[in-house]
Amino acid sequence: MRRAEAPPADDYVRFCGGVRSLCRVDLEQYRRGQMERRLRAFAGRAGHSDLDGYLDQLRRDVRARAAFLEHMTINVSELFRNPERFDELERVHLPRLVAEAGGRGLRVWSAGCSYGAEAYSLAVLLREAAPSARHEIVGTDIDEAVLARAREGRFGAADMRAVTPARRARWFADEPGGGARAAAALRGMARFSRLDLLADPFPRRQDLIVCRNVVIYFTDDAKARLYERLFDALRPGGVLFVGATERIAEPEAAEWEKDGMFFYRRPAGR
Repeated sequence: MRRAEAPPADDYVRFCGGVRSLCRVDLEQYRRGQMERRLRAFAGRAGHSDLDGYLDQLRRDVRARAAFLEHMTINVSELFRNPERFDELERVHLPRLVAEAGGRGLRVWSAGCSYGAEAYSLAVLLREAAPSARHEIVGTDIDEAVLARAREGRFGAADMRAVTPARRARWFADEPGGGARAAAALRGMARFSRLDLLADPFPRRQDLIVCRNVVIYFTDDAKARLYERLFDALRPGGVLFVGATERIAEPEAAEWEKDGMFFYRRPAGR
């Protein structure tokens, strides 16, 4: 009896495989329903009725590929987004981390940094918390276009809404249209590089990792693996700062210590 042939993969699966080879981005680690709707909308706006045709265009057209990567990533941010959470970081967590560092600068990672608003917010807090220490901030994202923008340290008026007048005067230079540019002292603290949270090696022995409003798009399995790897990327006693809609499922089972509503700590003995 002849074995029935397996049905061909659908165009979404083929598209994900093609993008993985072409762009080093694994779309299958994202929730299919949300991601597929976005991709089909992108394809339609580019004039394609299916994802096979759109993938062919991405293979042939460098500009289309760059536009796809820019639209595929979620680049919504502002300085001190959710100010009350940054206030908690400043009042509760940074003093302990600075004290434990014993004079050395803190190692801080902004994971999924977009165009750098979060990284520069952290730079302000670190300069104010321990001005003489040599802090290191690493910002990473999968989108090279937003990383180039992050290195410039320029922000529009909407990005600056939560920055206090005193901090704006001290740490930013006004630009036309109500925007501002981060001072050289802040820009010198941060370096930005491409990193895929689902595939690439992580920085090690971080004092603080800020990973906010990124994992909500991942599958549950991808989230669990990511939080395991973030745990390993922290030094013992280091802190993970997550977004307002994000939680680690059963943190105690994964050895995390709850350290506030949106903060988790790697235990000092681990």
